[in-house]
Amino acid sequence: MSKSEAARTAALNGAVEGGRWVRITGLTSAAGQKLNGKVGQVLNTTPNEDGRLQVKIDGDTSSGKLIKEANITDVPRYELVKTCRLSARGEDSVLEHKVLLFPKDHSMFTNCNPKGDSLVMALCGLPLAVKQVNPYKDLSDFGATDNQRATYLMIDPITGFAPYQWQTKVGPVLVYRPDGLDLNFYDMVCVNTYFFEIIDLYAREPGTYDPMKWVNPTYFQRIVRRERDQFNWILNII
Repeated sequence: MSKSEAARTAALNGAVEGGRWVRITGLTSAAGQKLNGKVGQVLNTTPNEDGRLQVKIDGDTSSGKLIKEANITDVPRYELVKTCRLSARGEDSVLEHKVLLFPKDHSMFTNCNPKGDSLVMALCGLPLAVKQVNPYKDLSDFGATDNQRATYLMIDPITGFAPYQWQTKVGPVLVYRPDGLDLNFYDMVCVNTYFFEIIDLYAREPGTYDPMKWVNPTYFQRIVRRERDQFNWILNII
């Protein structure tokens, strides 16, 4: 399998970036006991001379804590949730979005607004969180931070316009379901297709249309079912 084929497979099926996900266990000190049960990512592959690995713990703002291998266990695959990272224009990605895996009890799910950040998708019955993330490369070139799909996700359901901060210099974003359920690659394709179709409807003369005719679960699910039936996709959002 070529490098590009491997990247495409990982983008479709899901990958872990930044280090494998682990759970802290068995620490006995007063400070350590507060970490037991928390998830984190291992930042290095080789333990130091004391047999410790550097672990970036969820919710901890430090660069990581040194923890013995005996006190970490890998988070099993069935506890990892599929999310979608939408690339910025200048990232030159193999695909416009990719699936990344996060533990279902990560704070990104437990501490977010259950209605998500996309007003339109909340009204369509599929709340989605939309968070800006670090780019893979320098995006200083003109237009490199553009992310049309992220901008569409954040449009106002009445006007069809996104807030100014979501119109320019958006960069890459991570999109996920606040309820901790999977959002797979083709789910995201369906969401993108929905926005590409309705954005044209907002181009009509203001006051001559009712956006609620297409910003609702029935309209959204009709597009999802059409895409599923046409391409025989396995979806989580229907």
